[in-house]
Amino acid sequence: MTVNNCLTRQRRGRKVRTADCRKCVIMSSLRDAGVRGSTIQAICESMWLNRARRRQLIYSEGNGATHLYAIRSGRVKLLKTDAAGRPHVTGVLESGDLFGFEAIFDETYDSFAEALTDCELCLASADQLKRLVADVPRIATDLARYLHRQLTRTRDRQVAVTATGATAKVAGFLLHSVEWSDVDEDDDPTVARDLTLGDLGGILGISPETACRVISDLKANGVVETQPAGILVRDHDRLRRLART
Repeated sequence: MTVNNCLTRQRRGRKVRTADCRKCVIMSSLRDAGVRGSTIQAICESMWLNRARRRQLIYSEGNGATHLYAIRSGRVKLLKTDAAGRPHVTGVLESGDLFGFEAIFDETYDSFAEALTDCELCLASADQLKRLVADVPRIATDLARYLHRQLTRTRDRQVAVTATGATAKVAGFLLHSVEWSDVDEDDDPTVARDLTLGDLGGILGISPETACRVISDLKANGVVETQPAGILVRDHDRLRRLART
């Protein structure tokens, strides 16, 4: 994990404008989770837009929870350290996801957050959010509803990768990743190659070498194709069958 300056220590970005939000994936994600329009507007009005570079540390485990984040574009990975101090990937977040909920419900972050790709992030300060919750108690209910949806997505991914075989684990991860991605119906879905083999192995509980071998086997059998931009899924049906084995 690269330890650059934490995003929260940098100068605040620019204020989010209403025009920025009209077609924003964050708003769509909140609406899909059943969050009320008044809550969405209140949250967006309290947010600032900032950018994180690829591999930039956004916040550190154990640091004060100062901001709630929403991913406008890009991907973020969450990591936790084990007893020996080694970081392990615990989740990968996509455009539209919110994270850093400790800013509302706790005092410190319980994980690291690092940009997997160059990202645009909207962030709201803990003080602003707590004032909103105090003034409009329904906001807490709406945020809890959204958090439940996001936890459901995380659980679905975990279920997809709990198979015993390494091939099923990798296939399940790829399958889940493409099913949550936004692709045109006529396009082959692609899993971005912003996770290292070490990250992938950490998520799936297999070694990086095993992850590499499985991907090579999938490629040799025409199920996927590796490209500079990512892993292109060529045979979705077969990938689904492999994920069930």
